[in-house]
Amino acid sequence: MGLKGPEPVARIRAREGVAEVAEIVQQKAEISELPQRSRSGLTIKEEEWKHRRTR
Repeated sequence: MGLKGPEPVARIRAREGVAEVAEIVQQKAEISELPQRSRSGLTIKEEEWKHRRTR
């Protein structure tokens, strides 16, 4: 195998972190475009998403 030590794992985690940040930025942009009354529903969905990601 070509994997040596923690370097590949660190790179994979870094890529996942970048993808996660991009997804959060996208969600925040979508939320900012919504009317005020719709935001509460998305906030709940965002909290559920965060909860799933931390499990």
